[in-house]
Amino acid sequence: MITKSILSHCLCLTLMSSYAIDAKPQLKPVDSKGTGQSSASCQKLFDGKTLNGWEVLPGGEWKVENGIIVGQQDKTEKRHGMLLSKKTYTDFIVKLKYKSLKGNSGFYFRTGRDEGNLSVKGFQAEIDEGGVNVGGIYETSGRHWVARPSEEKIKTFYKKHQWNEMVIRAVGKDTTVYVNGVETVELKNDSGRTEGHFGLQLHGGQEMHVEYKDIEIRDLSKKEDYSKLKDSEFTPLFNGKDLTGWKTTGNWVVEPGNVVTIKPRKGEHGWKRFADYIMTKRKYGNFVLKLDFKFEKRGNSGVFMRVADPLLPVTTGFELQILDTHGVEKPGKHDGGGIIATSAPSKNMMKPAGEWNQYIIFLKDSRLKVTLNGEQIQDLDISKTDLKDRPAKGFIGFQDEAKRVWYRNVRIKELD
Repeated sequence: MITKSILSHCLCLTLMSSYAIDAKPQLKPVDSKGTGQSSASCQKLFDGKTLNGWEVLPGGEWKVENGIIVGQQDKTEKRHGMLLSKKTYTDFIVKLKYKSLKGNSGFYFRTGRDEGNLSVKGFQAEIDEGGVNVGGIYETSGRHWVARPSEEKIKTFYKKHQWNEMVIRAVGKDTTVYVNGVETVELKNDSGRTEGHFGLQLHGGQEMHVEYKDIEIRDLSKKEDYSKLKDSEFTPLFNGKDLTGWKTTGNWVVEPGNVVTIKPRKGEHGWKRFADYIMTKRKYGNFVLKLDFKFEKRGNSGVFMRVADPLLPVTTGFELQILDTHGVEKPGKHDGGGIIATSAPSKNMMKPAGEWNQYIIFLKDSRLKVTLNGEQIQDLDISKTDLKDRPAKGFIGFQDEAKRVWYRNVRIKELD
């Protein structure tokens, strides 16, 4: 439980003692001046005077009075009156205060625009005048109720017709909601949206009066925009001439253009010839790995990471699949872009055989993100999977499936 006295401080002072994308909010007492903690990373989503940075969607009325956002709507209005942030966000901790005087509202996050009376689609943290399901998570135009606290629990923290404080932490596929210092619900490895707008809701068909103030955010997504790192920040893993720094018994050869390829020898087949995989001679922990690859028709390979034992890569590391699965409508855990036996890609971005693809792999602590050909297809918390006991540091390697595959421009930026 987060104590009310701590939550009364600035968001960035109380919830995050240091930036850690995988840790839950870390709390430690601070004095009234916030000694030892900079508030520079805190941002106000509401300036206390205007609705700058917000867009009023049709339905209902939003205005600012005495430093408070006031939303009102007549029950004859069928549309959800929405106040939507102009910017979108991915990972964050957001804090706000609200007072619900009439009707049902909600604080939306990771929300997209939609047609019709609802105006939006995505998550909302429930706000209700009567306290029903307060602090629960509802997915509009989706699965509806995803998680909600019990009535008994709500009675312990909800303040009817008074100011309540809500904190939402969303990192990757994990989300936690707190109201007045009490954890109300938690989602782990959820399948819902991971990016979108913030929004304040006036529920259609109800007489509405809700107020918001002190809306602050600590934006965590800026810390890890791994897909836009400059090439100059990376170090090549192949020297373009030979296999210095690598180890293998397979027939891996260097070709012009800093290309490394496997040329299967007669009689070689299958994926259990682990010594024939090519592995780095040194171990790596946290990094961004950037590489291009292509394969022949029915090609099959894979990028191995944090391998503890090069002769047991499947059981002591994990694999990002490379497979000729272009055109597969719903790729699975073993298709191209999948983390083998663990996580299917969110979208099939694999190009046809013979064309170059690009992986950008972000791996920090238990957080794994993968971009394939410009589209993020994986956002995984390894600690919530069967891979949680794999080592935090290990070898990087490429699989020899006795099928022709080419790698080029293999580069790394270490994050340790």
